[in-house]
Amino acid sequence: MPDLDSYKKATSLLEIDNAVRLDVPITPDHSFYTDFSDVRGDFEDRMIYKSLNVDPKTFNFHRQVNTSNKVLLFLAGMRGSGKTSELSKISQKLHKKDCFFCVTCNLDTGLDTNDMEYMDVLVFQIERLLEDISKQKLTVDQDILSSLYEWFGERVKEVNKVIKKEGGFEVEIKAETPSLLSFLGIAAKLKGNLQGSKENADKIRTVLKNNFTVFAQKFNEFVEHVNIKLRAKDIAQELLFVIDGMEKVATADIRKKIVIGESERLRQIKVNTIFTLPIELMAETQKLQQLNTVVSFPFVKIRERNGDIVQEAADRFYEFVTKRINENLFDKPETIKHAVLMGGGSPRELLRILEYANLFADDDLGIITREAMDKGLKKLAAQTSQYVSEEDFKKLKVLKEDNKNSLPTASDPSWQDLLEKLIIFEYNDGTYKRVNPVVEISELYKRYVG
Repeated sequence: MPDLDSYKKATSLLEIDNAVRLDVPITPDHSFYTDFSDVRGDFEDRMIYKSLNVDPKTFNFHRQVNTSNKVLLFLAGMRGSGKTSELSKISQKLHKKDCFFCVTCNLDTGLDTNDMEYMDVLVFQIERLLEDISKQKLTVDQDILSSLYEWFGERVKEVNKVIKKEGGFEVEIKAETPSLLSFLGIAAKLKGNLQGSKENADKIRTVLKNNFTVFAQKFNEFVEHVNIKLRAKDIAQELLFVIDGMEKVATADIRKKIVIGESERLRQIKVNTIFTLPIELMAETQKLQQLNTVVSFPFVKIRERNGDIVQEAADRFYEFVTKRINENLFDKPETIKHAVLMGGGSPRELLRILEYANLFADDDLGIITREAMDKGLKKLAAQTSQYVSEEDFKKLKVLKEDNKNSLPTASDPSWQDLLEKLIIFEYNDGTYKRVNPVVEISELYKRYVG
């Protein structure tokens, strides 16, 4: 996680690029944070809290009536919708003695996004759990710790036999007395080797998968023991893992394999968990919902189907901009309002628009004018629409007609690629879609759609 102290409100054009960084999730205690939770249409925070059996008013977890009910919750939403910031806020509210001990795993910073399997995620979860409970100076019973430590030690020996036989480098594990720190050492070494050569990573994964039933049993025993210790020390009622960054995993095939292909193993792990769900897997939600909970996290609806502006949402995005950039760096408030509407309800898309507008800002005047904003939008529109096919433009024409007639748009697998590329945006329950406003001003859109 980047040092958020270095992200400050821009008071000059030179500072704008840093203030509109797309890759920096903002936490609720940061000055940039803007709460969109009450302007997301059908989505409400309380849906997540209630799915986790938490009272949305007191944020207390109802443990006694849910002793064996571990929730696997998928938060499904489009890229740039603000899921990471929302999860950060939710985690802060839940991380308390009457609720959960939240352990966050950011896959894009902790694992190799170009080569990842579910086993890597599990090893990372163990490492992050050990790191966080060590900071709490939690005492774990020696027999529980030794059992898991020895099991992992045996698996490492199995891996080393295969690696040595094939002339590779062995996974180094020191002979140590089992402790939280020594077990953390094993988890860190395993994770490090999973990020190394693909050949060695595959050998580790194979050994763990071949022994997965026992692995899951040991993992679940350890988690339940930690839950007991957390309650005894009055830290929390239970563990909750928050696994974010799945959409940044390199390919759609890898992402699908982790979430859908490994669904049986996912269900064998008995711990409360929130997973973010990549956009292309939202089409799989019907399968996931049969055994898990899926909550849709939409963009903010900034226009109605008929084009009317949702003023409360527009005002919130105005606040979003002016928390990051001084208002006097724009020629007039209308320039900010125009950028807000062109963002289409996507925080990340709005940041991109501001970044491009700054490229064309007048350095002599020291401000972003409407002319600079339009030049930036024109360049961004050309780049965003250049790979949209003629067939895709036909779909966009249908979408335009549906919205013009205030009609919902039926689900179609062919929409998924356009959603993933942010050519179209989705709102509310998914039946309301709009073309990205930036695409609408492109010359290609005007030619094929009008």
